[in-house]
Amino acid sequence: MAWEKFSSLPDSIKDELLSQSRLPSPSEMRKIYSAFQAAGREGQEDKGAVNQPLITQMALKTAEEKHFKNTISALQFDRLSQATSSANLWLDSASSTLPLPEKTKILTPHQWTEGSIKAWTRLVTPMAQAMEESATNYFLKFMGSGDYDYEIFAGGIPLPGINADRQSIIQNVVKTNFAIQLGSAIGEMSILTLASFDYGVRTVGGKAGALIAENLDAFAQDAQLPKEEAYAFYALREMAYARLYNSAPWIEGQICTLVYKYSRDMDLENSDSAPDTSTADFMNPSGLSNLVNLSTFKAKDSEGQKKAKESLQRLLTLVESWVDCVTWRAGSAFIPHISELREMMRRRRAEGEMTGKILAKLMGLGLDPKYLREMCAKWDKLSGNVEERDRLWSHPRLLSKVDGKEEEEGENGNDWDLDFTNLLKD
Repeated sequence: MAWEKFSSLPDSIKDELLSQSRLPSPSEMRKIYSAFQAAGREGQEDKGAVNQPLITQMALKTAEEKHFKNTISALQFDRLSQATSSANLWLDSASSTLPLPEKTKILTPHQWTEGSIKAWTRLVTPMAQAMEESATNYFLKFMGSGDYDYEIFAGGIPLPGINADRQSIIQNVVKTNFAIQLGSAIGEMSILTLASFDYGVRTVGGKAGALIAENLDAFAQDAQLPKEEAYAFYALREMAYARLYNSAPWIEGQICTLVYKYSRDMDLENSDSAPDTSTADFMNPSGLSNLVNLSTFKAKDSEGQKKAKESLQRLLTLVESWVDCVTWRAGSAFIPHISELREMMRRRRAEGEMTGKILAKLMGLGLDPKYLREMCAKWDKLSGNVEERDRLWSHPRLLSKVDGKEEEEGENGNDWDLDFTNLLKD
C-alpha cells in the first residue's frame, strides 16, 4: 500500500524524497504507525493535552526493561509492615503531626510505575497544554513560510488516525512525543524510587504513601547496610511526609499551582535553543520528533516562570529539610547506621535523583544541597518546641520564620483554590 501511494506521486516529489536521507525501514514505520495511531485514539477519546494510555504503555515498557523481579515475599511484607508501625510510634516523640488511619502500602516497582502515572499526568497537564499550544503555534508559523511542503503528509501519504491538516499533524506529534518522553521518564524512575514521596509529591499509595520493597533491598545491598535499618529509615521518611501533607493539605495544592504558574507563561518564541529547521530530516522517523524534543527544546524562562520555579524549589526544600530533621530526631535512638543512611540520602539529592526526571527535564528543577543542609539546621534549632515548630506549616506565610523569605502578595491567594481542587482528588 505504501509503495502504491508512493508510485502515484508526481515524479518531481518522488525524486525529492529519494534524494533525501534514507527512507525508514519497515520496523521504523511500524513504530511511527503505532505512535500516530495512539495519537489518533487520544484525539478521538480525550481532547486533553496528555495521552495517558500512551504514557502508561511507554512507562511500563521502559520499567520492564529494567529486569525487575516484581515480587514481594512474605518476609519482606512482614518486615516492612513492622517498620511502618514502629516508625509511627517513633514519630510521636519527634513531631506533633498525627498518624494516619490508613496503612502504608508495600509495592513492587511495576505497581509503583503503573500507579504513579495518574499523579504525574495530573501534575504536568498544565505544562503539556502550554507546550502543545506554544509548539503548535511555533511550527505553524514556520510552515507558513513556504520553505517546506508539508502537504505530502496530508495528500499522497495520509497518516493513520489523525485529520489531514497541518495543525492536527503538529498537535498530534507534540502530544505523542510528550507522552513518549513522560512515560519513558516514569519508567526510568522505577529503578530509583524507594518510596511514594521520594520526589516531594505523593505519587502512589494514597495518603499514607508506599514503600517499594525490591528497590529498598537493592539500596540496602549497595549501601552494605542491614535491610531492617534501610526499611526503618525509609518508613520514617514516608510516615513523616504523609503526616505533614495530611496536616497541611495546602502543600500539594501549592505545588500544583506553581507548576501551573510556570506553564502559563511558556512561549517557544523566546527559546534560546530553537531547533535548526533548515537541516531537519523529515523522512527520518526521528526528524520531526527531534524538533519537538521537550527535554531540550524549551522556551527561555520569563520573570514569572523564574519566580514560580524559585518558589517551588523553596517549598520542596522546606518540606524535604523538615522531613530530614524529623527523621533524624525520631530514628537516632533506634537505627544504628542512621548517619550513613542520611548521608546517602543527601548524596541522592545532590545527584538529582530526589527531584525526579520529570520536573528536572520540564522545568530545570533541582534542589541545592547546601541550602537543604542550612534548612535542616534551622528546623533542628526550632525543634526545642515541637508543637510550635510544626505549627509553622499551618499557613504558607509562617514559613518565613524558617528561611526569612517573605511570600509575595497573592502568591497563595484564593485564585488557585478552585482550579486545583480536582488535582488533589484520587
